[in-house]
Amino acid sequence: MADGSEKNLQKVAVSLKDKRDANATMGWFVKTATFPPRQGIAVKPLINGQRTFAKIQETIAKAKHSVDIVSWGFDPSMRLVPPDGVRLGDLLTTKAREGVEVRVLIWELMYAGFVENNLPGNGINGMGGTVLGSGIGSTSAGGASRSKPDNGYGHGIGNSAAVARGDDDARSYNRNWFKRWSEYPMLEFHTRGYTGKEHLAIGLDAFSRNRSEHVARSAVLGATVTHHQKAILVDYQDPLLATGFVMGHNLMRNYWDTDQHTWADPRRNGFVGWQDISSQVWGPVLYDLHENFKRAWERSVLSRRPWGHARMARRSEDFRLPAQRQAGGSLAQICRTQVQEEDFSILSAYEKAIDNARNYLYFENQYFRYKPLATKLRDNRRKLKSDRWRGEFYVFVVTNLPEKDKAAATYDMLAEMGQGGRMPEYHKKANAKTRDEELRKSDLQGVKIHIATLLNSGMAYDGVPMVSGTASGGMSQVSLPVQKVIYEPIYVHSKLLLTDDTHFILGSANVNDRSMHGDSELCLSCPSPSLTRQWRLDLWKMHTLEPVGDNIKVEFERWKRIMEVNRERMRDNRPLVASMIDFQSNVEVGLALD
Repeated sequence: MADGSEKNLQKVAVSLKDKRDANATMGWFVKTATFPPRQGIAVKPLINGQRTFAKIQETIAKAKHSVDIVSWGFDPSMRLVPPDGVRLGDLLTTKAREGVEVRVLIWELMYAGFVENNLPGNGINGMGGTVLGSGIGSTSAGGASRSKPDNGYGHGIGNSAAVARGDDDARSYNRNWFKRWSEYPMLEFHTRGYTGKEHLAIGLDAFSRNRSEHVARSAVLGATVTHHQKAILVDYQDPLLATGFVMGHNLMRNYWDTDQHTWADPRRNGFVGWQDISSQVWGPVLYDLHENFKRAWERSVLSRRPWGHARMARRSEDFRLPAQRQAGGSLAQICRTQVQEEDFSILSAYEKAIDNARNYLYFENQYFRYKPLATKLRDNRRKLKSDRWRGEFYVFVVTNLPEKDKAAATYDMLAEMGQGGRMPEYHKKANAKTRDEELRKSDLQGVKIHIATLLNSGMAYDGVPMVSGTASGGMSQVSLPVQKVIYEPIYVHSKLLLTDDTHFILGSANVNDRSMHGDSELCLSCPSPSLTRQWRLDLWKMHTLEPVGDNIKVEFERWKRIMEVNRERMRDNRPLVASMIDFQSNVEVGLALD
């Protein structure tokens, strides 16, 4: 490492003369990661866009020296605090006029923009408009608006935030911003991608792992691999001011929502509810966030402003004491998927977490379709069983129902966990009912599994929303008769894993092949009992609308009761008692291109 840090944890000598026993802790950190574990880290959980984007706006507005942004998506027209807050583009140009160095680095792949336009308004070679320079394209990461019903819940792909619902003002703003950002000497905006050689290598690697039955899936991964990291670093030059964000959120307006995910909230501009998670960080990991950004910037930008002496003089230990003001005392490690540097430490961190789990695992993730992790879970339970470990173990999952072209990979993972019956069309084709039962009796004996997705309910009159309802089904009074209850997805974009109220992994990585082997990703791995428990209590209360305790067995039964009640309410066309429903997908058998 440039600052002399060791990649391995510090060795500690144990005296056997004075004491003949010692306590040992499980290894959570990845020795082969580019960045080592750091001490004295402060982490602030940021759940959902209302909280996250408000904090980002507040932090950037106070910036004195620099703002570094790396992201998958970027919409200059978005208002970080809707409906009338400052636009992101205006916030950045204002700081540039004040003399603050602003650097923005966003992934771009022209032909991928026909499916998901992550740069609304940029167009071909920055010419304005959208992917074609005109005004079409979508930005939904798997579904954002009510425009195309899917899966029976009105879950579909929505138009770009800058062109949806006739927002001519936002469309015009974005075209102008991308054309004129270069007029600000202190502002640099650049995009990045992969070389043809890198595309080919990633595709061949996917083929070698997935074998011949997934040729198409491997080819698509190689052709459409993305830079998916999401991080912000502010005032890195000054340790007293420096702070960063490790994020799941993209800087786009359809990622904004409240904790309540209120049905038909006008501040969402017609987009569906959005569940997402980020964090703000202080301490020595800021050195690693800067190093990650610096490497990506230098790999992608040929002509650039010098970094300056103040930046280059910083070392990781410079940020330790300032973090104490934020109650910083945790250990943490930045893990990545970075193909160019052969860093696959996010996968290793997930594997360690599963190996260490003794009580529960909680996945809240946009996708749940990476079969090797399910195999790892089974292997771990088999080893514990052979060691006469008889305790019950709980797995909780909150994810989305799969789209047709992604369903096969989702089914593969569920089937590996004895849950293939949740996708009956695939299960029937695989004739795997007996295998589910055998897994539960063998590898998965004593393992209790809940898989849920999030749904909201509201009431409509003649198909038009008349009353806004929360996830609890609470309604305001109206004089018009209500025609029916409408159910609408809350899109899960989170990327979080909790283990035993002890350790969490949070960042940009999905539970899928792309995030573990192809797309560039960035996560924070942190063994902190207090923070991990806080994540669990806050999120489970949000999803169940009931007080949450520490008895995981009781919590498992509570989830079961809520999902059973919601199933009955949906059968009777009544509002839900909470947003959590049981994962059951009737999607048709299709080809997984994930």
